Amino acid sequence: MNPRHGRWSPAQWRAVAPDVAAIRREGWPVHAICRVCGLQMKVDLARLERTRGPGFVLWGRTSDCRRLHCPGKVVFMARPPRAEGEVPML
Repeated sequence: MNPRHGRWSPAQWRAVAPDVAAIRREGWPVHAICRVCGLQMKVDLARLERTRGPGFVLWGRTSDCRRLHCPGKVVFMARPPRAEGEVPML
């Protein structure tokens, strides 16, 4: 593994953990942030794996904001332990 994890692109992180099962196995916390209202929510990866399956991919996805009357979309952010911060799951 590259010792300069802080310089990795989202694509390189995606290669390490491409789906929900791998993200859970690697122990990455994931949260969602609304682009409009700024609401932040923890993503329940275990529930997501149960409902969508272990091969479900969060990379490149958005979802509707859960705040009442907010028209925004959330983006997902992962925090790999070796990264120097959050990684946008674009």
